[in-house]
Amino acid sequence: MVEQARSATDPRWGQKGRDRKAEAILATLEMHCWRDLTHGLWLDVGCGSGGVAATLAAHVEQVVGVDPEPWERWQAFRDEHPNLVFHTGFYSDLERLLGAASVDVVVCNQVYEHVDNSAALLKAIHRVLKPTGVCYFAGPNLLWPIEPHVFWPFVHWLPRELAIRLMTFFRAKRVHYLDAWSTHYWALKRMFRNTGFVASNAIYDRIRAQTQYPDRMIMRIVGQIPQAVISALTPLTPGFVFVLTKSSINGSEGQ
Repeated sequence: MVEQARSATDPRWGQKGRDRKAEAILATLEMHCWRDLTHGLWLDVGCGSGGVAATLAAHVEQVVGVDPEPWERWQAFRDEHPNLVFHTGFYSDLERLLGAASVDVVVCNQVYEHVDNSAALLKAIHRVLKPTGVCYFAGPNLLWPIEPHVFWPFVHWLPRELAIRLMTFFRAKRVHYLDAWSTHYWALKRMFRNTGFVASNAIYDRIRAQTQYPDRMIMRIVGQIPQAVISALTPLTPGFVFVLTKSSINGSEGQ
């Protein structure tokens, strides 16, 4: 495996934990979907420097990573994994790069809050996803009081210009990281419906996927909470995890 210690050319969030994140995504999908998803084509939308895509490539048949800018690590990851390809492009380029209805599994992890149009992102994913395909969709919750990129309370609830001025006044080091636009549970569910998806809550499976690590004591404790309770509390959790399928196949919205 290519060493993933952070370098000067890595994204600001670094490389640490990319392998665990990818393994948790794979485990979440396996538990939630109850079928083997390792065959076929996987797409990592907004793949960044490629750590998640590279780890997935060690477990699945083929992986394509797409990101708006090229990253230095891509070549090393490609050299290590012949079944891994990277493309520079936006979500609007997905159909051109991959073709319609060509992808078995899409990973859209912590991306929706960084694009200019979340609904357009979902429509682009819908177009490239096979009729029987699935999308792992995860991202932050606007209602959680701590903004996850700057770790300040409530600033994401304020008008953005005011929030930046406030952080600048207090000389916050992460003020330039306040560039994400998250939303709440009900807005996301509505967006899924409007873009042709059935959304199934996978937060419980995501928690279970992390209990395999001995140092994840908090997750092991949370994993003891009944699934019904965790599902009911989802609108107030720090972030969301959904598994999306095309509504034309399923016909009704998941819980």
